[in-house]
Amino acid sequence: MSCPFSTAWTVTPLRGVELESESDLELDGGLALVPRNETLLAAREHLYLAQVQYDDIGRAPWFLVLRTPQPAYQFADLTACVESLQDALMAFQVVKPVETYGFIFQGIQEDDSSVRWGSTNIRLPMSAGSWSRIRAFDERLLGDARSMLGRLREAMNGSDIGKRNAVHLLQLALEHTHPYVACLLAVTGIEAVLQSGGKKQFKKDLCGLLGSSTLAFPDWNSPGFRPLKYTVRELAGPLYTLRSKIAHGANLTRSSFDRNSPLDLMQAKEYIDGADPVVYAHLLSESSIYLLGQVLQKVL
Repeated sequence: MSCPFSTAWTVTPLRGVELESESDLELDGGLALVPRNETLLAAREHLYLAQVQYDDIGRAPWFLVLRTPQPAYQFADLTACVESLQDALMAFQVVKPVETYGFIFQGIQEDDSSVRWGSTNIRLPMSAGSWSRIRAFDERLLGDARSMLGRLREAMNGSDIGKRNAVHLLQLALEHTHPYVACLLAVTGIEAVLQSGGKKQFKKDLCGLLGSSTLAFPDWNSPGFRPLKYTVRELAGPLYTLRSKIAHGANLTRSSFDRNSPLDLMQAKEYIDGADPVVYAHLLSESSIYLLGQVLQKVL
């Protein structure tokens, strides 16, 4: 007599994913991208969601889904399932950040019955900024994410603490809405990989890894929008300076008057075609997330 099995479902809705397929796209290890359907939408629970969140998730085009089979008499390790799903999501974020809603839903499916949705895990939504938001996550980017999945999973299960911390710091930077804090987290993630000592060495190591003339804002959006001109060489030093000022409690409102390392965080900087200029602090914060992603693409 065969042993009955159940399947633990762990799912999260995604924004800005545009794929031509209308059916499930299998990835690996029980992972799939699944277009919005009634089964997934049933995971929403008014107890945890405001009406605006409930309605917003109802418009999510695709869900990242992890299905974990197990003997029916065993309880699924739902925490481990959440961690596995988040690792998979970070493979997407390393390639090009995709916006999230901040919710991970879990349920159990017995044999061929419907999914009984239960727990809801709540985190802050992830967002990298306007430059990333312009480009939808499409088939070409999905191909890059597929190749990143195994590499990132290996790193998260490996012994290199620096790489693991860098992935976690990228997630935290994507979740944080304050530009100074997001920049601190992302630059600390780069440092976790480079293990550099001081600003000069940080700049040298980052330029050596990525290339000094590499664009800090990857060219995802051509030909519709011309590439932003800022390079690794140009931003590495200011990023380290801002990180140090935040970490050591400097008065950021007077950072432009600092005799040793002046940094005018409020100066206007050229940004996306057709958009208003942004202050330097915003530019540095957004670029730090993309640079950490590029570092991880190199080292994972």
